[in-house]
Amino acid sequence: MKTLSESPTPPTDPHAALLRENARLRGDLLTVARRISHDLRTPLGGVVTTTEILKELLAENDSAHAALVDPIINSTEDLSRLIDRVSFLLKATVNPLPAARVKMGDPVFNALERLESRIIKSGATVVQPSAWPAVHGVAAWLEVVWGNLLANALQHGKKPARIELGWRQDHGGFRFWASDDGAGVPEEKIPGLFHPFHSLHEPDAPSGLGLAIVQRLVELQGGQCGYEPRGETGPVFYFTLPA
Repeated sequence: MKTLSESPTPPTDPHAALLRENARLRGDLLTVARRISHDLRTPLGGVVTTTEILKELLAENDSAHAALVDPIINSTEDLSRLIDRVSFLLKATVNPLPAARVKMGDPVFNALERLESRIIKSGATVVQPSAWPAVHGVAAWLEVVWGNLLANALQHGKKPARIELGWRQDHGGFRFWASDDGAGVPEEKIPGLFHPFHSLHEPDAPSGLGLAIVQRLVELQGGQCGYEPRGETGPVFYFTLPA
């Protein structure tokens, strides 16, 4: 039996509680992104500086061991790129950029320009349509999406690779794709393609974050992405965007 001094507990608003929890999780993600970007990069910079000094000292003494330092430098560069990608993925999730009208040809051109030296060095051929549509999205994110799809095709296509980019109108929106002439992904590994840190090949393979970043950025723009084992020209990675 309640006494006069007792007051009833105010009802909890589920929607308000959900908003508070969402805000807390977003804050946690942003904190993690900043920690990864700063707290990991600072000691990594010390490793890089020390390793470069060590390599110079060994080279000055004509030591045959100078080349042994190169794997350390290469590993730190790989780790630095991984830090950048993880931090970028978290920040994009926490603070989505506003969408605007984007001429798709612009992010495609910028992605190709960034990968130009790699494309030339590998002897790859990239085929694309003569015109691209205008979409509602984030230009910077679309450049990252195309960059990752192109890098994936360069890595897994034949040597030299033939890469085809394309688009079509699809169910009130647009469907974009990048296909290559490689063997494709083994069927048992397709379900894990867009999972973060999923490795498709050997233990020394890349971290697998590229496709996870593609999926997250496409979903943040209201689209979806996927994989087809065999299209007209080879394996196809695609994504959609609403009109």
